[in-house]
Amino acid sequence: MNRSLLSENRLSIVLTLFTLAIVTALLVAPGQLASETKGTSGRGLIERTESHDPAIPNYDIRSDKSAFEKLAGFRATAGRDASAVADLRVGFVSGEEKLRRTVPTLKLEYNSDIMTPEVIAPDPLRGKASITSLDGRTRVETLREFVKENPDLFGTNDNQANMLKTAADYTNPDGNLSYVHLEQEINGIPVFRGEVKAGFAKNGEMFRVINNLAPGLDHGSLSSDFRDPADAVRFAAQYINVDVSKLDMAPPP
Repeated sequence: MNRSLLSENRLSIVLTLFTLAIVTALLVAPGQLASETKGTSGRGLIERTESHDPAIPNYDIRSDKSAFEKLAGFRATAGRDASAVADLRVGFVSGEEKLRRTVPTLKLEYNSDIMTPEVIAPDPLRGKASITSLDGRTRVETLREFVKENPDLFGTNDNQANMLKTAADYTNPDGNLSYVHLEQEINGIPVFRGEVKAGFAKNGEMFRVINNLAPGLDHGSLSSDFRDPADAVRFAAQYINVDVSKLDMAPPP
């Protein structure tokens, strides 16, 4: 009787620990993607630009609520208005609904500055799932096609997706995870933080996409006149307590 009770208690403890292990794995797995990438290349799938000087906090005009009129002025200069932004937001919602029909456990996270779908992945707490598979294609082709198949979600068109440049395509040394990194350029000029990244499992399934592409752009209407970059450096230096006279402002050879 006592032996039977002891065996049942041991079995109960083992099952409890096993269940906790599974739950822990599900919670940790999504974060592992970014951490393993950093261990290989020094840059994770989700990368934030942060100040290392507490006296000089980061500033982003997109998240500055007091700069609403300035942003509206910039949009007006580009021939855009608030309704265009609203249409773009509606597109994100419809794009999410479309993708959810093929990925029922889809879970999106929107970024905090321009409110675009940033993290695109199945919810790990709702079971094993993937976004898509290689299906005979390369990893770069798979990610590019995914962007083309979901234009509303990314706010881009086929031509813009085809123009994305491959910045990285590699597999971790252990062979378990692979990553692709595409960057956005317009007329050969890189778009600030314009990129999309994806993680692939060993079996070729794409299970996570990190999107920071600039959406809703009309490449033909964008200005290519960026003036003298040295002027931008001089103007910015005064806000970070840097003496411009001590900087090497010579153009690269």
